[in-house]
Amino acid sequence: MPPPENMPAPQPNQNDGIMLPTPGGQRLLISLTAIALVSMLGWLVLRATPLVDIQAPPPSTIQFSLDINTAPARELALLPGIGPTMAARIVADRSKHGPFTSLEEIARVPGIGPVTLEQIRPSLRGLQTPPEATH
Repeated sequence: MPPPENMPAPQPNQNDGIMLPTPGGQRLLISLTAIALVSMLGWLVLRATPLVDIQAPPPSTIQFSLDINTAPARELALLPGIGPTMAARIVADRSKHGPFTSLEEIARVPGIGPVTLEQIRPSLRGLQTPPEATH
């Protein structure tokens, strides 16, 4: 189909209305691109917080507290240093000897020593450390 009468035919070697930069303009574009890339690289290197690797994100920590005298074994197993076996021991001890009246009393459960007690201490509520006896 021929072009309409009032529309000029395209000319050979015409850049279809796209303005190509001059050699000086090309150098300016290259310089601005290089500055932008160096700035972005500097920002990535110098920023205060590291980037998160989406393939291996950092382990998340969840802060929670529970009542050791009422929590079921499945919740006790979530405490640091306590697994399903130790949680079952806590529930069995609680059933046999009654509720714990202090944090230190939890150490009566076989397998819970001072290290485990310190690990779970921040996650327990409702129990108080008995005051030290003064002489």
